[in-house]
Amino acid sequence: MIGFDDSFLLRGKSFRVSDLVTVSNPRVGDIFDFGEEKYFSVVTAFIATPFDYKVQLTDMGYDYESMDKFEFLYPLIKSIRNDDSRILFGDIDFTQVSIRERADNNELVLLYGDEVVMDTLSYALVSEFIRKINGFPLKKPEKYLNEHVKQYILDVERNKLRNPKKEQYKPVLLNIVSALVNSERNPYDYGSIMDISISQLHDSLSRVQKIQHYENVVDGMYHGTVSSKDVNMQDLNWLS
Repeated sequence: MIGFDDSFLLRGKSFRVSDLVTVSNPRVGDIFDFGEEKYFSVVTAFIATPFDYKVQLTDMGYDYESMDKFEFLYPLIKSIRNDDSRILFGDIDFTQVSIRERADNNELVLLYGDEVVMDTLSYALVSEFIRKINGFPLKKPEKYLNEHVKQYILDVERNKLRNPKKEQYKPVLLNIVSALVNSERNPYDYGSIMDISISQLHDSLSRVQKIQHYENVVDGMYHGTVSSKDVNMQDLNWLS
């Protein structure tokens, strides 16, 4: 298993976890062909935490604040069909994956047949890789002032689940692609942008936004609508 850093993501590489498992860094066009909504439903399953399902877990009698993330993952991915997970994991059929404890240290592992798909460490890296290539921020566990606040938040979320609003899926990638193609700072057209990886797309978006922010602030300072005293000059470094 190898690690990854920002340069790894910038080059659009896939993440080789083991001889059995490689997590793809799919091209933008492949995601559109696959179906954006379906793609993000798979992504969400692999980066979800017990806090995302706090109401369901609480009502089932589980303590979501102390629940092991790896054990929580298993029932989520067990329901993902291979036709859906293929864009990220190739031929691995997660409906056939089982969870076991190692005999030597009682560590939980996911097995595909007799081969280990993921252990705790590799799952943490896989989840982090999927999160980063898709531009999702790192979510910190919720902290509550007291038990009354916790119960109030649970009740609010529970009511939302009981009375869900029927909303159509709102495209994310479609808008990013359109924005970048129509930005004078980006070299892509509608054809070439389909061939870059999803991690490269989000890197381009982040850099264009930083440059735009820099130019807006400098323009405001020049015209006197923004005071230099209120500006953190480090924030203007669009190369950071």
